[in-house]
Amino acid sequence: MTSNILGIDIGSVSVSIAEITPERNLVETAYAFHKGDIQGCLDRLLARFDFSRVALVMKTSTTPKRVRAHAVFDNQVSVIAAVRERHGKVRSILMVGGEKFGLLQFDEKGNYKSYKTNTSCAAGTGSFLDQQAGRLNLASIEDLSRVASENENEFPLIASRCAVFAKTDLIHAQQEGYSLSEISDGLCYGLAKNIVDTLFSGGTKAEGPILFCGGVSKNLAVKRHLESLTGVTLVVDEISHLYGALGAALSGLADAEKGLFPESTDLLSKETIFILEKAEKELACAPLTLEMSGFPGFESAERFLHVTGNGENVSNPVETDLYRTIRPGEILSVYLGIDIGSTSTKAVIVDGAGDVLAGFYTRTAGNPLAAVCAIFETLDLRIVSEKKADLHILACGTTGSGRKFIGRMIGADLFLDEITAHARAAVKLNPDVDTIIEIGGQDAKFTTLKNGRVTSSVMNNVCAAGTGSFIEEQARKLGCPLSDYAERTLGVGAPQASDRCTVFMERDLNHYLSEGYDVNEVLASVLHSVRDNYLIKVANESAIGDVVLFQGATAKNQALVAAFEQRLGKPILVSEFCHLTGALGTALTLLDEKVTATSFRGLGIYTKSIPLRSEICALCANHCKISVAEIDGETVAYGFLCGRDYDTKKYVGRKTKGFDFLAERKKIQRLSDHEVPLSFR
Repeated sequence: MTSNILGIDIGSVSVSIAEITPERNLVETAYAFHKGDIQGCLDRLLARFDFSRVALVMKTSTTPKRVRAHAVFDNQVSVIAAVRERHGKVRSILMVGGEKFGLLQFDEKGNYKSYKTNTSCAAGTGSFLDQQAGRLNLASIEDLSRVASENENEFPLIASRCAVFAKTDLIHAQQEGYSLSEISDGLCYGLAKNIVDTLFSGGTKAEGPILFCGGVSKNLAVKRHLESLTGVTLVVDEISHLYGALGAALSGLADAEKGLFPESTDLLSKETIFILEKAEKELACAPLTLEMSGFPGFESAERFLHVTGNGENVSNPVETDLYRTIRPGEILSVYLGIDIGSTSTKAVIVDGAGDVLAGFYTRTAGNPLAAVCAIFETLDLRIVSEKKADLHILACGTTGSGRKFIGRMIGADLFLDEITAHARAAVKLNPDVDTIIEIGGQDAKFTTLKNGRVTSSVMNNVCAAGTGSFIEEQARKLGCPLSDYAERTLGVGAPQASDRCTVFMERDLNHYLSEGYDVNEVLASVLHSVRDNYLIKVANESAIGDVVLFQGATAKNQALVAAFEQRLGKPILVSEFCHLTGALGTALTLLDEKVTATSFRGLGIYTKSIPLRSEICALCANHCKISVAEIDGETVAYGFLCGRDYDTKKYVGRKTKGFDFLAERKKIQRLSDHEVPLSFR
């Protein structure tokens, strides 16, 4: 007898199915992660069900159109139906799924009162954990949950605001010796903290107990952290991850009882439930071609890779370009600029005329000191020893996220902010520049200039969807070496993917692959998404001028440059030094300031053993994670959010409001005339 009802709920991460009888009894369930292969996953799960007893098929609103059903029900409506069936009237429901989480609240009579959800960022969702599980070489999010729940020790704090930024923290935690269970637990805490900060801030209070549902509800570590952070008990049952599918079936049953489905309703089978015909490709984005912009050949007089550590670091060499031939015995008086970024570390040496003699590029790989030492070794062994050059470093400066810590360790003469460094290099490369597009590994910057001076600058370091790390990650997943990316995407049209978040972008890419789009078309779609994310979240498109320089290593991708040209309709200029501009601007600033007396410790630092350790500062609620090094009898520390240094054992507030003219005026008025500082007379 065909009388049962099947409910199907397919989201960005998983497929769930529930079968119920007309008496509302649960007969069979199935749940699995589809990993982009929705059809294959659905086919495997449906094999468990006996369709001879299924009369009706219902689905949730997130389930793809290619899945046939007799009716579609909103996901929230479905979840509420399932919760009320199993738990009666409740006051609060916390739903955490693959790409959305939200808090539903009801009054004392069970009437709907409010709904609060996350933004267009996927931090705090199941997809975030799913990405991190892959980075930790765990088979699935289920394994991550199991490993995390086993932890009984202190866990590291992992950035949960962005899936890409979390990767850097994972590397740091591994290098510091944290175990897999501790790191996994740290990820679960970060996700829980993000949920609480989003849903329970601004006076939002949830009446407990809270019904916790969605795929993440099965993660015991996340549940434990949520309860600790909110102080409210979370109720989870054995099918809390199936509420969407169960609720769709229950909602369909309610409609059937009202007679909304006649007896002549067509039956669906395992073979007909999925529409097999592939949808016609919609290449919404035109082929990527450069029409108005020139592009450099990135040529140099000599290029080589230097492998440091007696050949041990083959996977992370120092890419070296000599821009002119260096003669044996030649005296080189140079300025050294170093850009220590979260993803890569760069350096250049320039002569007294500001001409670049050599450039160096290597991965930071979570260890900026090792990256800088690798560049110093390259300079010492390949330029000084091998080329027999007489190298005199007149001064050294640092920029980038690691400029202060590394700068103090190497004795830098200048700590230069990234905006100034990139602007100085841009003016050197093209004096007429009025706009700088700069996309780094984990941040992006938009700068405008007039007459060689910065007029405005915006930096985005919260969302990595418009950065190089996302491009690199998708290239790796799609089996495309970064060196081949441009060649494989030039002249290729692409479907339109999300530009909001790395997780949502990845969801769309998986969808397009399952729809039969070519890998190169999906790779091209990534570039359009990164460009659109940058122009929406970072740049002020109306402020983009006529002379636009694209800087950062991502500018070496000709197809990405073409994507910007296509959208902006104007030439995009790229320099042969685009990947070195931070370091170049630092070196040029040293030259501008005519620094002659240097505190630089010398290239020989790479031969020294420099012990590094981490400490947690407990002087205030920030609990800053401090990196501490000992070099030449000096203690160097970095990571304080307040204004103190390592030797000051008390909290020191930072002046965040700048110079206060009124306060200074009042101070002066209190002084006698002969005590007034000369600078104010």
